[in-house]
Amino acid sequence: MNDIIYNLAKKLRPDLESYSGQQRMSATADVFTLVYTAPLALIGLVWLIAVSDWGTIRTHGMVYLMLAVILYIFNRLRFFFITEIRTGGYANSDGAMDGIAVWAAILILGPTALWLKVIWNVLIFISSIYRERTIQSFWNRGRMCSADLSSDLLATLVAITVYRWIGGEIPISGISISAIVPAFLAIIVQYLGAVAIYSGYIAYVVWSLKNVLHTPIRPAISFFALALSLPALANPFGIVAAGIFISAGPWEFVYIMMGLILVAVLARRLSQAAEYSRQQSSQIEQLEKLGRAILDSPPNGSELSAVLKRHVSSMFAAQAMLIWTDSTGVLVQEPAASSFNRELAWKWLRDTNEAFFSMPAKRLPWEPSVSVSGPVILCPIKDVESNQPIGEVFIELQTLNIPWDERNLRRQLPAVQSLAAQVASAIHQSTVYARSLAMERTLQELSLARSIQASFLPASIPLIPGWKLTATLEPARQVSGDFYDFINLPDGKLGFLIADVADKGLGSALYMALSNTLIRTFANEYVSNPALVLKTANQHILRNARANLFVTVFFAVLDPSTGLVRYANAGHNPPYLLGNNGIKTLNNTGMPLGIDEENDWTQDEIVIAPGEVLLLYTDGVIDAQNNAGEFIDRKLILNTVQMNMGKSVYEIQESILDRVHRFVGDAPRFDDLTLVLLGREK
Repeated sequence: MNDIIYNLAKKLRPDLESYSGQQRMSATADVFTLVYTAPLALIGLVWLIAVSDWGTIRTHGMVYLMLAVILYIFNRLRFFFITEIRTGGYANSDGAMDGIAVWAAILILGPTALWLKVIWNVLIFISSIYRERTIQSFWNRGRMCSADLSSDLLATLVAITVYRWIGGEIPISGISISAIVPAFLAIIVQYLGAVAIYSGYIAYVVWSLKNVLHTPIRPAISFFALALSLPALANPFGIVAAGIFISAGPWEFVYIMMGLILVAVLARRLSQAAEYSRQQSSQIEQLEKLGRAILDSPPNGSELSAVLKRHVSSMFAAQAMLIWTDSTGVLVQEPAASSFNRELAWKWLRDTNEAFFSMPAKRLPWEPSVSVSGPVILCPIKDVESNQPIGEVFIELQTLNIPWDERNLRRQLPAVQSLAAQVASAIHQSTVYARSLAMERTLQELSLARSIQASFLPASIPLIPGWKLTATLEPARQVSGDFYDFINLPDGKLGFLIADVADKGLGSALYMALSNTLIRTFANEYVSNPALVLKTANQHILRNARANLFVTVFFAVLDPSTGLVRYANAGHNPPYLLGNNGIKTLNNTGMPLGIDEENDWTQDEIVIAPGEVLLLYTDGVIDAQNNAGEFIDRKLILNTVQMNMGKSVYEIQESILDRVHRFVGDAPRFDDLTLVLLGREK
């Protein structure tokens, strides 16, 4: 099937041979869909010409103009959603609530109103082609225009025919049930017709994903279902709007439309917020996995390229990516035939030594004669010791349907800089490993760093009447990225925290020391506001450190007299409060520290009742892994605590450690293990 369609498409578009993988599949789907929907669009256009009543345009010119404005506004407020259908492969779609305006126009003015949608689709096609001016854009936009016209004309005209056949009137008689039901059935018919028109495109894409790219098809099917259904959900409101226009008049109609436009604004804002949140969460997760993979790979850097290729493809929605250093050469290049001029960019980057980003279609400063279609980020990979550039990370993001602007593009920088720092750290690790003569000195420095780091931990556990505290930290390596602290505050209050820097080694140890010092400093300044403590510390971290790291932190303030705990959780593993009332989870109240200076945190509070125990922990507890590669189930940890309720927090701590050690056995540890337990006596 794929060979037949591809060979037919290649006759119309010979440049398909230069594509591979998902790009070839998408380009072939564009040609295939344009070929079979163009006749349907033509039939719909001829049908529309035949049934159009041109006299209504002269008679109701102002109504047409008003509906055209409303249609334009709805299309300017398009919402979007993006799905990762395979690793590094994204499907995206946008939708609008313009069906409200279209169906309102049809039920007021008849099928002639469909010319509004025809004109809009043609204008969008022409403006897109003029702006992008590429062969790929022509076929992609042509496919979209042809399929949309087929759906907007043929499927809608069939629905109008059904509407009249079952007794529907144009203009609609009002907003009675007898008037609404036929119109609602017509909308269903139109939706089914649109599904039928798009089914060929959907079937080819799904078949190709399964049989050519060998990708699970469930994400793609879910994506297409949402892409077709979400915009259609708004269409029935066009019936009500038309009925109000007929029964109450144009001003009431405009009032209703203003409310629906407000809903469209909220839908657009929500889709933007959801996508940016998904991106940041995914990037943080992938950076953490990459850090672990680099730590677990051979220290000589022999597998660095393979590790990066496994993780960075799903870290960003990129259509082109290059990671290169002067010592290792090209580590990642996707696609392999990328036209990015590495040498010119490297010469420019050595002079600037700063991360750079550019909006779509802008000229590149290192090659002014070239502009790229997507947003661009160029970031230096800096030597850990000299802070001088030793390589570059270049990313051209997919345009998708994201409305990129400078603020949203700037949000991508911390993740790209963290990636560059991870690469720099890995190269530095391999360099240190290769310097066999300096190995002994390095080990001595690590030993000293561990001693210094240990001095930052509390020398003793605070003694509070009616309360029991305990804490332990088992570093997986010479130096740890975990830390905890207890801070004596005014009025007998106690601040306590647990944290985990998202990296290992000397850099994370220094980052830990800086973060702990800042939190301790501002804890005494904002005694009753843990969220403000984290916000202020985060601002100073980003202003004073350029480590491109981030740290998860749980910080709380305890009032021993009442048991009240006010806390803020900056992306850390959620602590658990265990007692007679079950288990309460203290969820995140914001992002980790060290990512964005503008981040805010909220705070929450709980009351620890007599007999209850608060458990704080880091990844080394819940991500403990045995020789079989299995991870410990956090339920085992919670069950261990519950089985030992009533015992001292020291005994509970030893039970948890014993359970983790028995599970891990002699398997190598990849992460630090830190526990803090706070119990209130009965």
